[in-house]
Amino acid sequence: MKDIYVLVFDGLADWEIGLITFELSARNGIKVTTVGFTGEPIETGGSLRVLPDMALPELDPDDVGLLILPGGGMWHDAFPQDLARVVVQLQEKDVPIAAICGATVFLAKAGLFKGVQHTSNALEYLQQFAPEYDAQDSYHDTYAVSDQGIITAGGLASVEFLSITHKLGWLINKVPSSG
Repeated sequence: MKDIYVLVFDGLADWEIGLITFELSARNGIKVTTVGFTGEPIETGGSLRVLPDMALPELDPDDVGLLILPGGGMWHDAFPQDLARVVVQLQEKDVPIAAICGATVFLAKAGLFKGVQHTSNALEYLQQFAPEYDAQDSYHDTYAVSDQGIITAGGLASVEFLSITHKLGWLINKVPSSG
């Protein structure tokens, strides 16, 4: 059974991933591993201090069953090249990547939306923060979308994000629904 990994970083929108991490871990016993850019503690947007289980350079793409990218203000300005290399590797290996809110900007900047149906906070949001974004024809103005292993949701859609990602988690890990 492959693990589910969640990227953690200073200012991450912890409320956007709280439902999915609880459901996968506590209710279904699926291991959720936190990955930081370094092994140093981070502070979430909700002021929670988190010590990552591992640093990004330690992540082996072959161990990943799903990568969850939470939102947060970091995505508006930063483009972490090391993470971009990892998500491209994961996409090439058909490993699902789930991004909510600001993390959709990162996927747009990384070029992962070409030919992939997706959503975000708004089309104008992606265009503002990812000027290189050119997949408008695949954009859907809805809460959450799953296509070709890419799961996206707007920042106000954590329940829909849970629903799509959780169903995919069951398929990856062959864990039955808890109802």
